[in-house]
Amino acid sequence: MNEILLLFFVTSFCFSQNYGPKAISEKIKASDQTRFDSIAKSLTYKGGDQIKVTVLFTINEDGDIVDIRARSVNPEFEKEAIRVVSELPKMVPAEHNGKRISRKYALPMIFEIETESAKKQRLKKEKRKKQRESKKEKN
Repeated sequence: MNEILLLFFVTSFCFSQNYGPKAISEKIKASDQTRFDSIAKSLTYKGGDQIKVTVLFTINEDGDIVDIRARSVNPEFEKEAIRVVSELPKMVPAEHNGKRISRKYALPMIFEIETESAKKQRLKKEKRKKQRESKKEKN
């Protein structure tokens, strides 16, 4: 059974950044799918299972994401969540009285193992989207 692990971004991750929650969500979803696939194969989860990971991190005065930690039922999911968050773009740091400050954030993430039928639907949808985009570029 070939399953792919998808990462869904929980909508509660909303703070003032250059990139809105939707843009950050798209960046995370675009992460390396083969990596998710290998995690799913190495663990005994079945299609439709959801694994929650809470990621704690700090955005420092320079906008860099530092001090990334994760909590989950499986260390493999913790490592993957840390990898994904560490690849996020530079952020706009928090401000207090006009001065940039470091700020801690908690990000709940859900890893969902995709079933074969859901995978086929997703691939069809992605193919249609690419076709529409290529038609737009030609016009």
